[in-house]
Amino acid sequence: MDWPEAGRRSAETFAAVAGAEPHRLEVYLDGSEPVDVRLDGESVWPVWFKLEWKGTGDMSAKVRGVRLSTRLGDTIAIHPVSAHRSASSSSGLRQ
Repeated sequence: MDWPEAGRRSAETFAAVAGAEPHRLEVYLDGSEPVDVRLDGESVWPVWFKLEWKGTGDMSAKVRGVRLSTRLGDTIAIHPVSAHRSASSSSGLRQ
């Protein structure tokens, strides 16, 4: 098995798919516990998901088989529960 080497992959390997719409992931936390996860405006909670903070300052995530990356134009937002509760009263978010 060959292990990847630095500089071995071209920039095209990580380029955004042409014509693909960026995704938006919003995670609502009560302290450190998630209370809602919204993918492109749709609540998908409860669901398995993963967030990663990169050393470059970028974030990536995977939820429902969708991979997101702020480096490629997707938006990943973390909200405290107070923002979740005030938004739920006006937009129907689950509490």
